Amino acid sequence: MQTDVIIIGTGISAKLTALYLSLHRFKVIVFPNQAIKEDTSNLVTFFSSGSIKFLSEILGGDESILSYESIKQLRCSQYDQLDKENFEFNFDNNKEDILGKIIPNKKINALLDNLILSNENIHISTNELISDIKHQHHQIEVITKTSSPFSGKLLIMADGKNSIIKRYDDFQFITHDFEQIALSMTAKMDRKSQNIAYQYFTPDGPLALLPYSSSHSSIVWSLKKNSNILKLDEDTLHEAIKNILKPAVNNFEITNLQKFNLTFSFAKKLFSERTAIIGDTAHSIHPIAGQGLNLIIKDIVCLTKQLIKYKSLGYDLGDVAALNEYDNLRKSDNVSYSFGTLILDEVFSIENKHIRKLTNSLFKTFNQNKTLKNYFVNSATGYGYFNNL
Repeated sequence: MQTDVIIIGTGISAKLTALYLSLHRFKVIVFPNQAIKEDTSNLVTFFSSGSIKFLSEILGGDESILSYESIKQLRCSQYDQLDKENFEFNFDNNKEDILGKIIPNKKINALLDNLILSNENIHISTNELISDIKHQHHQIEVITKTSSPFSGKLLIMADGKNSIIKRYDDFQFITHDFEQIALSMTAKMDRKSQNIAYQYFTPDGPLALLPYSSSHSSIVWSLKKNSNILKLDEDTLHEAIKNILKPAVNNFEITNLQKFNLTFSFAKKLFSERTAIIGDTAHSIHPIAGQGLNLIIKDIVCLTKQLIKYKSLGYDLGDVAALNEYDNLRKSDNVSYSFGTLILDEVFSIENKHIRKLTNSLFKTFNQNKTLKNYFVNSATGYGYFNNL
């Protein structure tokens, strides 16, 4: 079977990539390369204001995502163990009306699945398992275990940080084990204020309060694997979280709790011959800044723009010139956020009091610098990046 683009992956990144390419009239085949399972995850995703514009374009007339709570401020708080006081710094919407929205992954997957099933430019090959990937006469060929090969001009790998592309020598990755587990909790909640997300830097690890409706929020607590918090029963865990959230929350009830290992992976380059990587395959980062999917969406937009540009100039789809420009244009942003979150996690994990005093001083200086804060907010929300969508 022949197509323009072959995508390997089954997650949100693969689906967004397929739908965005199809909007620009590329023919796409998607290989989940695994059995499709019901989405039972309680995870949520922060979509920046720029990413909301991107998602709205893909969804067309479906405005259901607009019902989710708009986040207009992020409040960060850290207990300064040296000065024995809470240090707070806030990020407000600057040039956009909102910072973004937090949406459950289940909702996003359901919306994208419905769109893909009705899209004539996208073919889903659900029952095929991949045995090999080969280059053949200006094309790339995906060999399956049960049927004839599938051929395309470009292969996009979006099958996560454990991608099958790691079997090949074309890509090199920087990896790091955070030695952390994220407790992801869904909670019914009565909050004191609306339109605000919270990040608490506790001695045990960062805890995020991520509201997505007036009555429901997600709580994500990143903890060291040896943390005593992981040994607590549900009632004691509830009390520990209650003490942290007291300034923001009247009461809450945890309705679902799941655990996830946190690891870091970063690809040194985003392409090889007729192959591009995207999503967690390209960069799997710490959730501390909530920027994972927003980086991925920028990758999708950038890659698609380069494919369109070079195709209009007469280049073959998947030509190395387009892929090289994609890699160059996305490098600085991906490096900044990927390694920035890695460093941020390390900084807030430091126990040495002299280093903590220095880092506390730096953060307080940052908090007082409006220009720096606005630059960070504009970058994180994608201001300007999606204006031509």
